[in-house]
Amino acid sequence: MRRLRVRLLQSLGLVLVAYLFVCLMTASVRQSAFAFELPGLIEPDSNSGRELLLFCVPGQLLFVLLGCFFRRPGLLIGAYLLAATTTALLQCQLFAEAFGSTWSNAEIFGLLAVNLPSLLLALAPGLALLWGLERISRVRRSHSCG
Repeated sequence: MRRLRVRLLQSLGLVLVAYLFVCLMTASVRQSAFAFELPGLIEPDSNSGRELLLFCVPGQLLFVLLGCFFRRPGLLIGAYLLAATTTALLQCQLFAEAFGSTWSNAEIFGLLAVNLPSLLLALAPGLALLWGLERISRVRRSHSCG
């Protein structure tokens, strides 16, 4: 049960990764300065922040599911990277319409591929949160067992 709680907390880092990735991707595609502002969506009643959170849920669930089975740090980081890449792909799908009219699936994958450096940069705080919470969990577990 403790591991599930830790994985749920760690999965919240994917929201931060997604937010930073979208901001970096927007600056890259529009060739403008970096800003902590999400691009607007075309639908009139849509909210970019709410949509970003909604599109993070599949990656979070994937990480929690895989992370509950892994104890080794390498496998845990691999699960986090898989979940972050899935989340970034969904964010590309969501925000692509802000950069143009229609996008095919191949163009969405191309958008993700072109913005891989942005994803790697956005992963830094998420991986720091993952590592920090994992260390705290292990220290607490070792002190409670002894």
